[in-house]
Amino acid sequence: MLYLILLLPLAMAALSLVKSDRVRTVILSVGQALLLALLIAACTLGDTATPVWHMTADLTFSLRLDGLGRFFCLLTAVCWLLTIPYAAVYMTHEGHHPRFYVFLMLTEAAVLGAALAADLVTLYLFYELTTLLSFPLVLHTQRPKALLGAVKYLYYSVCGGFIALFGVVLLAQQSSLTFVRGGYFQTLSPTLLAASFLMLLGFGAKAGLYPLHNWLPSAHPVAPAPAHALLSGIIAKVGAIAAIRVIYFTLGAEALRGTWVQTVCIVLTLVTIFMGSFMGCTENGLKKRLAYSSISQISYVLLGVFLMTPVGLLGGLLQLLSHALAKIGVFQSAGSIIFLTETETIDGFPGLGRRIPVTMGCFAALALSLVGIPPFGGFFSKWYLALGALDGMSAPLCYIIPAVLLISALLTAAYLFPPLCRAFFPGQDFPARSRVREPLLLVLSLALFAAASLILGLLSGITVPVMEHITGSIL
Repeated sequence: MLYLILLLPLAMAALSLVKSDRVRTVILSVGQALLLALLIAACTLGDTATPVWHMTADLTFSLRLDGLGRFFCLLTAVCWLLTIPYAAVYMTHEGHHPRFYVFLMLTEAAVLGAALAADLVTLYLFYELTTLLSFPLVLHTQRPKALLGAVKYLYYSVCGGFIALFGVVLLAQQSSLTFVRGGYFQTLSPTLLAASFLMLLGFGAKAGLYPLHNWLPSAHPVAPAPAHALLSGIIAKVGAIAAIRVIYFTLGAEALRGTWVQTVCIVLTLVTIFMGSFMGCTENGLKKRLAYSSISQISYVLLGVFLMTPVGLLGGLLQLLSHALAKIGVFQSAGSIIFLTETETIDGFPGLGRRIPVTMGCFAALALSLVGIPPFGGFFSKWYLALGALDGMSAPLCYIIPAVLLISALLTAAYLFPPLCRAFFPGQDFPARSRVREPLLLVLSLALFAAASLILGLLSGITVPVMEHITGSIL
């Protein structure tokens, strides 16, 4: 069944070559619904594994569906399903439709493979495939800026992959590479500490961890809206999934906790969180501002992972979920704003609330979640991250971490709220402009993501225990 989960997106990629856009949309929508149903059925079977393919005596290819894999696979399938109808409308002004959808579905297969990986070799294979298969999505328009952004994305991701590979090679000399809950070590030698840092830094490149973050503000603005929405909301999270596997399923959180590796990784995430939020305030371009926002927000996930405590990891997983829903919706809103009004900078926001009220209303709701305003889902992830820092870290980090989270939230409000105020309250003397028709499929996708972000917070009495159960399956 696990192989079928990967084969279904591959089949959809092949079927994306049909000439009719309408037929393609129906095929992909039905195929995604079937994939989601298949994943739900697989989840009812509990933890499952596939037979191992021994590439060599020491290198294996194997898949396993556990708690973390179930969570990320379901999130991926849902986000792809909600994005396809949006893409059907948005991509009408872009060319090369079959090519776009082929690589979109191939990328989904690679992301699902990374979530299902049962050992470090398989994870590394799908990590690199995720980069190579999503690269054409960034390059899609083939304009000079798209070429530059795609090359930077490829360069940083592949360099990060090679850094991680060096760590994997060092680890392979002293340990099995198969994932085991709790990891293999109680203490780590200097060589293994170096290997763990290389793996976490290398895999962190995909998640935009400083200093390997610079591809995001170059790649996001040039990719089509459906692609860069998934790039931020899901694809970049493969780096966080890899970090979880390295810490909690290979080395062991107990062995890493309190070491220089944990301290350096936490400091890097704090630098990334603050830098991304600050740079977001300085950017006038809409997509680039949101790209810097992604750098900051994804590092919240890594922070929760690096805290290596139950509460901290819970906060990181909640952030992974809430950010995926909110950021995909925000990026799609930005794409709709550009598609419907040709507004690409913050200077063009005045009056947009009157011209495209549904789109801007969804943008506003999703912005509240990104800032962390209750009752939206983004509040609870930041709350548990702060609690995890206070409970699990010693001074001064236990105080610095909540302070950076608070400052980042204020900076996030500073770069999201003023443009929204100008959109809905442009002033009495602002000239009235006619309302723009908002296609149903565009606003439906935005509304579903906005509603999901709100429901995630309103039903926190249900969602938090579910995420606690997933956290328990990892620790």
